[in-house]
Amino acid sequence: MKGFSTLDYIAVLAYLIAIAAFGSSFYRRNTTAREYFLGGRTMSWIPAGISIIAADLSAISVMGAPAWSYKNNLELVWVSAGYPLVAPLVILVFVPFYSRLNLYTAYEYLERRFGLGVRLLTSALFQALRSWHVAVAVYGPALVIHMVTDLPVWTCVLIMGLFTTGYTTLGGIKAVIWTDVIQFVTVTTGILLIFYTAVREIPGGLPHMWTVAHAAGKLSLVNTSMDPSKLTTIWSCIIGGMILSLAPLTTDQAILQRLFTTKSVKDCRQSVILQSILIMPITLLLYSVGVALWVFYSAHPEKLQGLPANNAILPLFAMTELPRGVSGLVIAAIFAASMAVMSAGINSLTTATTVDFYQRVFRPNETPEKYAKVGRIGTLAWGCAVTLLALFAERAGDLATAYTRVSSVISGPMLGIFLLGTMTKRATSKGVIAGAVAGMCGIVTVIAATNWSFFYLGMIGTVTTVCCGYAASLFTPEPARSQIDGLVVGETGSRT
Repeated sequence: MKGFSTLDYIAVLAYLIAIAAFGSSFYRRNTTAREYFLGGRTMSWIPAGISIIAADLSAISVMGAPAWSYKNNLELVWVSAGYPLVAPLVILVFVPFYSRLNLYTAYEYLERRFGLGVRLLTSALFQALRSWHVAVAVYGPALVIHMVTDLPVWTCVLIMGLFTTGYTTLGGIKAVIWTDVIQFVTVTTGILLIFYTAVREIPGGLPHMWTVAHAAGKLSLVNTSMDPSKLTTIWSCIIGGMILSLAPLTTDQAILQRLFTTKSVKDCRQSVILQSILIMPITLLLYSVGVALWVFYSAHPEKLQGLPANNAILPLFAMTELPRGVSGLVIAAIFAASMAVMSAGINSLTTATTVDFYQRVFRPNETPEKYAKVGRIGTLAWGCAVTLLALFAERAGDLATAYTRVSSVISGPMLGIFLLGTMTKRATSKGVIAGAVAGMCGIVTVIAATNWSFFYLGMIGTVTTVCCGYAASLFTPEPARSQIDGLVVGETGSRT
């Protein structure tokens, strides 16, 4: 098997140095919390929208999606349909609602609506979920580095984690968003190059690829089975995809923080529209790459020597079939994907920790400069924490579903809490907590008693939380007017 050449190493190293230098250039010594966490609310919709996509387009997708379709088919692509389906609700309801509240974190809203306990609970749940996401995203490229250099996986994890932590700590949210834009372009270019090369090297080109893949069932796109245990039915993918799309766009600090950086409600809406337009074509491209690689290796089975696992099928092709130097750029693109996710993740994690816990609970009267300084320390700490957590990510199974399984359990109750707060006037603090507990219990019951697809878990958690939370609220005193006025969808207001 062709190994990494000196030119490949130079390409990867040059990319890493360039990204670090660019991200670090946003460092400002005496910055404020508003600038460090929100970029001064001056970002336009294009970089913000691309950054939202990049926040989830890690090696989980770049390596995991092709590996899934290489082994199976295209049916999982329908999960991404959830984004355009829920976008109108987000644009028409949640964007103007959140915009006029001038939030640093989404969980600030929950304190105004329900009290401090609910705020801290949901912020802690977000931190648990996003830290696991980042850990899996770090593990993906570490697997690649291990494959091409024979360095131990733990060494690769530390290199990637500490490297990305450095420029994120220095540059804040502006560094995150603008490096996300660069990394998104890099990733898309790399994936297109892989697809083009694989199709070109298949005897007979695209028509033959289509014929062979279709005959083998690799182009299966719609599974109409009503069996809830089937993972990739059209019903489970769309239902699960809608919850897994709506929850981040309304409850996830890593996503909402990008929307909070935009300079107007219009820019905020356009960011969501841009993400909704791009997400399905990109997802389809990733899964199509897996099909192309399956056809290619079916014609050249001898070239599969050295494949350690299906998750490594894409980097194997890059290393063995692309010219020297170019393969290094593709490996750099895989780094780029996970660096974007990690920088976005640890930035949002430290924002939640600093604003929701340090500022609100421990030090409420510090200066904006002090909070920015604490934020930098928090970014460094979170970077180290998720890097260590990444050492255990290899136990997660398929990269394509590793994060989604955990997200399906937590996202439903989280979304249910926000829906109770924003859509109903009767929900109370004790009620929503009871609802969230019921939602979690419902999910655990389904997991224990059935073998249903985990894509249904988000819906079960959301519906159970909303229904039980509202019912429980009826047995508690009505919330005060101060917890209703301007804090339920339908109220008017303007963003300052």
